[in-house]
Amino acid sequence: MKAMRWLGEDRFELGEVPDPEPQADQVVVRVDTVGVCGTDVHITQGLFPSTPPAVLGHEASGEIMAVGSEISESRIGERVAMDTTSHCGECENCRTWSWSRCENSVKSSGFFAELSVLPAQSAHRIPEGMTLETAALTEPASCCLSGVSRLDIPENAVAVVIGGGIMGQFTLAFLKSHGVKTAVMSEPVQSRREIARELGADVLHDPAESDLSELVNDLTGGRGAHIAAEAVGKAALVAKCAEVVRPRGDVLMIGVCPQGAQLPVDLYDFHYKEIRLQGAFGRGNVFGKTPAAISRMKLDGVISGRYSLEEVPSAIKDSGDGLGIKFVIKPNG
Repeated sequence: MKAMRWLGEDRFELGEVPDPEPQADQVVVRVDTVGVCGTDVHITQGLFPSTPPAVLGHEASGEIMAVGSEISESRIGERVAMDTTSHCGECENCRTWSWSRCENSVKSSGFFAELSVLPAQSAHRIPEGMTLETAALTEPASCCLSGVSRLDIPENAVAVVIGGGIMGQFTLAFLKSHGVKTAVMSEPVQSRREIARELGADVLHDPAESDLSELVNDLTGGRGAHIAAEAVGKAALVAKCAEVVRPRGDVLMIGVCPQGAQLPVDLYDFHYKEIRLQGAFGRGNVFGKTPAAISRMKLDGVISGRYSLEEVPSAIKDSGDGLGIKFVIKPNG
């Protein structure tokens, strides 16, 4: 099969590698669609830890082509969303943290390839009628669902999301489905704001036109938002979230800041307002129920471009340049 290997920095190599053979509890999936994640971009920029050579890609869907000896052959042909790790459910991390932090996890093989081998547990059947392209959005959506699910959302809550990329869009949609009354999307790109409206945004904000704090104060009578979510991965925007939330408000970090990033916030103000700051990294325990949750969303226009396996470097560059919302790779054409 063909696979695109990352060799370090922005260097990639397309080559032939042996077809994977499933172990007893594994399946082989013909990869249909792989999302390009901001983490893939950050890896090539040296902002997220990873060791080359490696096959990147961790947001994918496809069809099961072969199964190991312990897996029913009835699963062959099943359309699935692919989790990037398995979980044991018994270790300390599974019991007290989340399944996505399992100490005994088995990783799926990288998805920038024609085929992938993964634990059968990590291949989740998708709803009838759901496209495989939409199913490939399961991984980023699950990270947002996991983060939002940890919030205690009060009645008549006002929430702000900074950043209208794929993570911001899903965060906003899940905030609305979990009871937020008024959701604000702050995003400089008009097309992204328009998609946010389709996903439930009540107020659209262009940071080039006005200050977000002033808008939130106008909406809330000067009290501030109950929740502010940062979905870009910039420390200054996390600080902006702290600025716009009310006392005892929640700041949710959905975007991944680079290692070594420092939070430029007035700690006196942070302390005085008793702000709660929550990191939200990874899929938590919700990957399996995410396909059904996103199958009900209006996701037209979320996928901004489709690339062949040979075009992975271009897709990563375009994603890093912010030219769309979500770019995807089609390894098998």
